[in-house]
Amino acid sequence: MSAYFFSFPLDAKLQQTLDDLLTNHAKGQYADASVPVALAVGTTDGVIKALALDVIDILKTNGEGAGILGMLANLLKSTMHTLIKQIMGKVSPAEQDKLAAYLSRRRVMVNGAARFGFSMPDAVGSRFEAVLKRIAAGDMANSREDLTTAMNEFVNLSTACFYDEFTGALELGFVKQKMVNLGRSAILKGSQSAVAKLFVSMSDDDLKRVCAHYDSMFVKA
Repeated sequence: MSAYFFSFPLDAKLQQTLDDLLTNHAKGQYADASVPVALAVGTTDGVIKALALDVIDILKTNGEGAGILGMLANLLKSTMHTLIKQIMGKVSPAEQDKLAAYLSRRRVMVNGAARFGFSMPDAVGSRFEAVLKRIAAGDMANSREDLTTAMNEFVNLSTACFYDEFTGALELGFVKQKMVNLGRSAILKGSQSAVAKLFVSMSDDDLKRVCAHYDSMFVKA
């Protein structure tokens, strides 16, 4: 049975670090506390690269769309790097157990290759599949509006899978939980604002190129 995924390949060294952590954890071996922190930063940067920085490269840093994504990338990176530094301390064995489970869920196999991501509900996946095919075929009627709707759904889904599941694996007191809540609010607000402006600012040719990139990540396997 086919399933829909959002996923992308990690840097080879980072993927090896993730694989080693999961392999060793399955043997009852815990990593140095610096390893989960490095994975948190690395996978965060991977998500930002796939969804924003690579798109900026496609747009060749020109136009309103590149500017919108540049601001979003800066917001996500500064928010997440600061948050990771503040909420990840020694990383206890109990936290490592939960983080290993989280990373195992995010390590997905798509067409025989290990990627970082998550499975999507059929309704969301089929919506992306349909609108990306329409745009690839040059059918732009209502496509920007439909893609905006699909991406807003994706923002909520990815926040749950990447942000909520990650922070939920950590033992947080009142102050750190408040930081997490504020970070979540900032990320959602910034992402939703960017999505609302992004696609309407692109030419048809730029939109086709960007959607071809999305098509490599929103896959049916």
